[in-house]
Amino acid sequence: MAEENVYKAEKRIDIKTAPKFSEDLKAFADKGIYDLVVDMAETVYISSVGLRALLTMQKEVNKHGGVMLIRNVSETVRSVFDVTGFSGLLTLED
Repeated sequence: MAEENVYKAEKRIDIKTAPKFSEDLKAFADKGIYDLVVDMAETVYISSVGLRALLTMQKEVNKHGGVMLIRNVSETVRSVFDVTGFSGLLTLED
């Protein structure tokens, strides 16, 4: 995927940072970009609002036949995806 299709997520995706995270993801769809990578190499925490933003974007990507990969997920964040069932809804790549 092209470098412009990679979004580098922040260290913490929580109630304070999730609105910007959601807006940043939505900006890809607004530009017609439905193939993207969310790089979570720096992310150590994600809350339910961050999960909701990812799910919303995943639905948009699916609607347009695109692919969204969640890359470089730490064990801590991966456990959140696993416990909430999101690891079955999103494409996680090591």
